[in-house]
This record gives sequence, C-alpha cells and structure tokens, in this order.
Amino acid sequence: MGKMTSLLLSVLMGLMACGQSNSPDLFTVQLYCTSPEVYRIDYVASLDGEYLCTGGVANFDKKPLNSDPYVLVYFSKDDLEGKEEGEMSLELRLYDEKEDREIAVLGPVDMEARLGEKRFVVVDWDQEAGFSAELRA
Repeated sequence: MGKMTSLLLSVLMGLMACGQSNSPDLFTVQLYCTSPEVYRIDYVASLDGEYLCTGGVANFDKKPLNSDPYVLVYFSKDDLEGKEEGEMSLELRLYDEKEDREIAVLGPVDMEARLGEKRFVVVDWDQEAGFSAELRA
C-alpha cells in the first residue's frame, strides 16, 4: 500500500474515532474494509492462545463492506471468559457478493484486548499484493 493511501487511512480512522467512546464493559474491534469485493467477514477469535469464538459481520443491505465504515465486533467480559484483558488473535475469512465463496483467509491479526478499549483492523486489497489485514493505531 502506498504511503499516501496509508496516510489517508490513518486520518480517516482518526476521524471515525473522534466522538466515539467505547463502553467500559466492552472490547470493540472496528473492521475497515477497502475492497468493494468483500460482502461478509467471518472471524475466528483466540484469547491468550486458546480458541475463544467464531462470528461474522455483514450488512443487512447486502452491500459491500467498504460502503460501511462502522463494521464493529463487540466482546463483553462474558465473551472474554471473565477476563478483562488478554492477547487476542483474529483470523479473518472474506466472502464475495453471494456470501457463498470464500475469497481470502487473512491473519492472524494479533492485538491486546482490554475492556473499554477499541482496536482498528484495516482489511485492504491491492492489485499486486492481494488482500491483507493489519492492526492500526
């Protein structure tokens, strides 16, 4: 990804975070998808090296996820098996328009999970490199 695109994504994510406070009872992962080919993202989450859960996100309008900057995944204390923090790992599976064909498997994306905080993961597509997922500050 070029330096200019990276800079623009960083500014956009900063703007999306402004004015958004996270609930102290939730750990939130915001997925920002840049590709018009991705309609659903499923994930496998691990916490401290142990399987935690599976889940997925899509929008109800059956539009690509790049049209929705607020794709959020929430984890409560119960979801984190009673822990308030830990090392989370997400494997992401991307699906096409019909949501029946897996187009990429990405990750793991590692991050510190802590109740009351939010992390941003950019799911990007580049013609030369293909799909990628990266944790952003």
